[in-house]
Parts: sequence; structure tokens; C-alpha cells
Amino acid sequence: MEKQEIQQIECSHCDGLISINNKYCSICGKEQKKDQTLIDSRKWPGLKQIGLFFGIELICCIAVLSTDNFDISKAILFDIILAGTAMLFFSYNWKENMHLLKWPNFSLKKTIVCIIISIAASILVQFLVEHLNQLLFNTDYSFYSIYKPHKYGKYIMIISVALFPALFEELAYRGYLMQKLLTIVDKKEAIYITSILFFFMHLSMISFFWMLPFSIVLAHIRIRENTLWYGIIIHFTFNLTACMMEILAFDVPI
Repeated sequence: MEKQEIQQIECSHCDGLISINNKYCSICGKEQKKDQTLIDSRKWPGLKQIGLFFGIELICCIAVLSTDNFDISKAILFDIILAGTAMLFFSYNWKENMHLLKWPNFSLKKTIVCIIISIAASILVQFLVEHLNQLLFNTDYSFYSIYKPHKYGKYIMIISVALFPALFEELAYRGYLMQKLLTIVDKKEAIYITSILFFFMHLSMISFFWMLPFSIVLAHIRIRENTLWYGIIIHFTFNLTACMMEILAFDVPI
């Protein structure tokens, strides 16, 4: 019979390798903190899983930027791949993540406040981004241009730009990624790491002034409320407002 491999971790005092089941270090003799032992034993596998997740996300985003003649069909394919990635990783850690789909302390007042603030913030951001594009690049960029040629372009844009990101980016970043990070680092670090990775995934430096703070706010809400639903509503309302402004700017009836 093969001898079972004993999992080892670093001692929290002298960094010597000890068995995960040992209460005391055989090198320095000091007692191990139970919580620290648990965290160390899960750190490396968790980091590898996070690396795989973000690697897939980043490769997809780089592929989009390097694709010539990016059109609506490619946008839909990109959405499907990222949605599939989010669901795969979230469901793989289902026991850890399933509580985030519950809404134990639902508040209509909080929900309405989130919607109102999201609309106001989105209008302000779109105004600033438009002027920054003019100032820095002398261009009027519109993401609606990808969807406009299609007969149902404005409806597809709302699904692609508002609905899908609200559901699957929250599922991926404030859901899977943050929950996995919480087994490795503390809450504050998890909030900032998640927010920075979320920002980098979008590969848009001009969006730094609003996207990073936006992600930090969503992460704080996720931690405080222990549910994804407030973040999903805020994300959806914010992006939907941007879509409506784009559609109205082209003077297209809805």
C-alpha cells in the first residue's frame, strides 16, 4: 500500500515545515494558531484557483481588444464566455458561495436609494467620460456603434452591457473571487484586491477615476450585506442608465 503524503505548512513563528495536523512546531516548539493553520493550508490551492480564473478573464479581454472588426456577434460570444466562466467557478465552490444568492435582510428603502444613486452616478460618469474623450483623444466614442447596425441592436446592447455584466461580473468578482480571497486574506485586503482585478479586467485606463471607486463601493456593500443582490441592482441600474443615454444620444426610439 502506498504511503499517504502528509500535507505540510509553514510554522507561524519560525517558518519551518510542519504537518498540518501538528499543534506544536517540531522545530521551535511553539503552539500553532488554529485559524492561522487553516488559512495557510488553504492559501496555495486558493491562489492557484484565483490565478486560473483571472487568467481566463484577462485572456478573453485581451483577445477582444486585439480582434479586428469587433462586431455584435463577437460581443455576444465574449459575453457568453465570461458568463460561462463566472458560473463555472461560482458553482465549483457552491457550498462556500450559495449563501450569497440569498437576500436575508431585504430592504425596499435601501434598494430604492441604491437605484437613485446609481442613476445619478451613471449620468455624471457618462458626462465626464464624454468630455475626457474629447479633451484627451478628440473623439466621440460610443459603444452603441457596435450594436446600432443590427435590427434589434438596442435591445441586445441592454442585455450585453447592462444585464450580463450586472449578473455575471458580480457573480464572478464580488461572488466567487471575493469569497475565495476571504479564505486567504482579511476583509479589507479582499475588497481592494477584488476591486483592482476588476478594474484591470476592463483594460481601460481612462475609466480609472470611476471604475475603481465603483468596484470598491460594490465590494463594501457585498461584505456589509452578505448578499450579491444589492450589487447586482446597482451594477444593472448604472449600466442601464449609460445604455439609455447612448440610445437617446443617437435619437433612436426605444
